[in-house]
Amino acid sequence: MQDTIKNYLSKHGFERFEPKVVLFDMDGVLYNSMPNHAKAWQQAMAQFGIIMTAHDAYATEGARGIDTIRMMVRQQQGRDISLQEAQAMYDVKTRLFHEMPAARVFYGVRPLMQKIIDDGMIIGIVTGSGQRPLIERLEKDFRLYLDPKHIVTAYDVERGKPYPDPYLIGMQKAGFAQPWETIVVENAPLGVRAARAAGCFTIAVNSGPLPDQQLLDEGADLLFASINDLRHTWEHHLATDDNAGHKYNDAWNTNYQRVKNFLEVNHRRPSKYYEEDAQMNNWLKYNKKLMNQGRMPRERAEKFALLLELLSKYRRINQFSYLNADSVNHDQKDSENHDEKNTENHE
Repeated sequence: MQDTIKNYLSKHGFERFEPKVVLFDMDGVLYNSMPNHAKAWQQAMAQFGIIMTAHDAYATEGARGIDTIRMMVRQQQGRDISLQEAQAMYDVKTRLFHEMPAARVFYGVRPLMQKIIDDGMIIGIVTGSGQRPLIERLEKDFRLYLDPKHIVTAYDVERGKPYPDPYLIGMQKAGFAQPWETIVVENAPLGVRAARAAGCFTIAVNSGPLPDQQLLDEGADLLFASINDLRHTWEHHLATDDNAGHKYNDAWNTNYQRVKNFLEVNHRRPSKYYEEDAQMNNWLKYNKKLMNQGRMPRERAEKFALLLELLSKYRRINQFSYLNADSVNHDQKDSENHDEKNTENHE
């Protein structure tokens, strides 16, 4: 694995690899949905005189649907169509897809996400889809691991995969701007190309009929036959490497200490209004959820309880008002006056 990391760093000219966020593609990575998509694509495009094979569907997977349609029409009919016409054609494909049985979540996805969360990392999803029912299903199926604000859809970008834009936005939504802090899990050639262009460490999961070499040629750093294989080797591949002295099993303790130091120095909670506070905010949210559900290891739960006590000291501070010093002083005075009145009443 050290050689893989070194090759990645050399390829992109980075000095270190310190992953803090994992961005998943949706179709073919989280859901076994590509067979349904391939059928829907073939049936829909046939209605418009376009020949689209199952191989075409897999090869273009990850791109925005309207971009795929405009490309196919240009290639086969020699004309450029408007976004409105492409959208109308895509709506037919969408209708056919939703008439098919719902695709299942791949075996191993949820345990893998749990491992990622346990390592103190953030999960995001980057999909070329813009279908609201699919996004709602993501929010439902992965609510224990995913903040909906960390989902990138076709509506977030003007240029979809294979351009790097979707993954660059995914990093921004997760609170990070550096690719060496990001791992991408993809199954499609265009998605791998997009992730590589964004500079991310890219893991390919070949869940379809395409040859492995096609994904490797696009720049995948690692390749697995299934998401469950990735799950079983996650710790071996990403938690034991000591590149730059970084131990990934220590990620939770590193984040814990970072939040603790922040509280002790700044005397306030991390704020959702500050981009630089985003990682700490997300880490706290995930761990509160795990603790409330009784799913946090006891040793961590004991430490995290102490952190919650420290957080409670700053519960009264409005997370927006500190942006204005006068507002903060005003809030603090109001709080002090309130405490004095309470004291007088008790006396």
